[in-house]
Amino acid sequence: MKRGFTLIELLVVIAIIALLLSIMLPSLQKVKQLATAAVCLSNERQLSIAWHSYAGDNVRILNADTGDTTTGTYYAGSPAIELRSFVADPQDENGNRHNTTLEDKIRGYKKGSFWPYIENHKAYHCPSDSRIAKEPTTPMTGFPNTIGGYRSYSMGAPLSQWAVLDPPVTGEGDVVVSKLDQFLRPSSKIVWLEEADGFGWNHRTWNMYLNQYRWWDPFAIWHNGSSTFGYADGHADRYKWKEEETIRIAEEQLKDIAVNPDNVDYLWFRTAYIPG
Repeated sequence: MKRGFTLIELLVVIAIIALLLSIMLPSLQKVKQLATAAVCLSNERQLSIAWHSYAGDNVRILNADTGDTTTGTYYAGSPAIELRSFVADPQDENGNRHNTTLEDKIRGYKKGSFWPYIENHKAYHCPSDSRIAKEPTTPMTGFPNTIGGYRSYSMGAPLSQWAVLDPPVTGEGDVVVSKLDQFLRPSSKIVWLEEADGFGWNHRTWNMYLNQYRWWDPFAIWHNGSSTFGYADGHADRYKWKEEETIRIAEEQLKDIAVNPDNVDYLWFRTAYIPG
């Protein structure tokens, strides 16, 4: 006589499957995060090599500041000096500030001085960066701005010519460089980092305090407790964060946070962040 499963047997099988899934899913999530880290490393290698090429062609390094402009050109200092941003702000077909589609963002990339060196918007984006599918958490107002960021990589203020013309209170203006030969040990100096600004795109430069023990901007930590970085010699690498505080600040995207003088993440990054 044929005999089917009893209800208890079916429940036992379901419970076993659920247990196996609960064991496997965290591991699969870690594998996915590490896979996106590999994509990010490839992206940042491309960006770093293109950044190096730009410096070779233009004498000066690429200006790190986005400059709050839709034209790609802005002015800073007194008397004002014309600067070129590496990307411009999101914009519509008429050049008005507009951030409702990926095409708006791409139009801004194309207006920047870096686009001829890396004409692929996907190279600007980490697959784990899902901000574009959501509304900005701290949106800039006064124009259509309904989607979050897509460009995942930013540069710091020491690589911004604006920072030396209008120095931030963070002390970063004291270490600004403008040429490749001003870098000390370029293989250990960070150019590109992962950022998750909530304004609708990564706004201007990434910043940190150099005159006191404080972070200003948080990192984006999308890769199993680690972040990827592009370096001044053209290579890219991943750093596993050591301090629980660093990860908490990133998860909550907190700004202007003091740290202990022995914070190993701050000390490591500060050394890698100062180019000269």
